Amino acid sequence: MAQLVYDILGKNWAIGIMVVLFILQWTMGLSIVTAASRQSWAFSRDGALPFSNFFKVINEKFSNPVRCVWGNSVLALAIGCLCMIDAAAAAALFSLSAGGNALAWGVPIFLKLVWGRKKFVPGPFYMGDFLSVAVAAFACFYLLFTIVLLEFPQTTAHPTKETMNYTCIILVAVWGGCLSYYYLFAHKWYQGPKTTLEPVVVDGQVVGYNEEIDHQKKIEAGYDNGHQASSQTSSE
Repeated sequence: MAQLVYDILGKNWAIGIMVVLFILQWTMGLSIVTAASRQSWAFSRDGALPFSNFFKVINEKFSNPVRCVWGNSVLALAIGCLCMIDAAAAAALFSLSAGGNALAWGVPIFLKLVWGRKKFVPGPFYMGDFLSVAVAAFACFYLLFTIVLLEFPQTTAHPTKETMNYTCIILVAVWGGCLSYYYLFAHKWYQGPKTTLEPVVVDGQVVGYNEEIDHQKKIEAGYDNGHQASSQTSSE
């Protein structure tokens, strides 16, 4: 792309456009690291990830999950280095990330469509029973189509080892590893998402939540809002 801009617009325009693209990529990377770190911290807080006790720690000085930030950055750097192997590795990683996003969007939509329709409470913006179901069904179909499409080679109907799309192999390995980790280890201690809200129990069932629980309980759950922590397992 840089060579194309250089040939058409000249050196100065090429440098200017590349600088703008660099800034955009940098800021986009920061937003992705922020989102990934917050998500990985939430899973670590709930005990769903390996080494959760290490990664769930909130740094008192910055009130941020610094360990998750560095962990995600190092992991992203290691995965990104695979792109330097060849074009097939880069294409597989890009397809895997796009397919993973589509799966992450599609699963909650499908669950709500199939099992959650009776429990769903509409918010201020609601398209009605018919359109809501129709849009959800179309979204599931489109996302499934996208996932399948991303598994195919991008260049030819008769791929070689250089043009093969290895996304399907990596995808199975990732899913298999996650499922194996859960059924072999994580199911022994993972109890689902934790909350900082005090549950309201009526007749043995949770019917709602009160205000946030006290700070000590938040510390025990892996939270910290910047005050002094009283637990060595959740402070640095």
